[in-house]
Amino acid sequence: MYSFSSYNEAYRSMFPEYKDIVKVKDACEMLCLDRKQIYKLLSERRLEKLEHGKGFLITKSSIVSYVLECAGISFA
Repeated sequence: MYSFSSYNEAYRSMFPEYKDIVKVKDACEMLCLDRKQIYKLLSERRLEKLEHGKGFLITKSSIVSYVLECAGISFA
């Protein structure tokens, strides 16, 4: 189980093998969800997307924030 003292520490520790901006495929791997579930989170604005040509990319920071929120971890 992780114990973080700050958001920055959590960000540096979680998913170190992924870049700061990821594709939907990567987000699926990171969250162990399928594409449909990722698109649902995007439509609910629980994950942040960046327009990129005809598609989009997802910020790693929004994925980390989502995981922390689901785990009930918040920082003052």
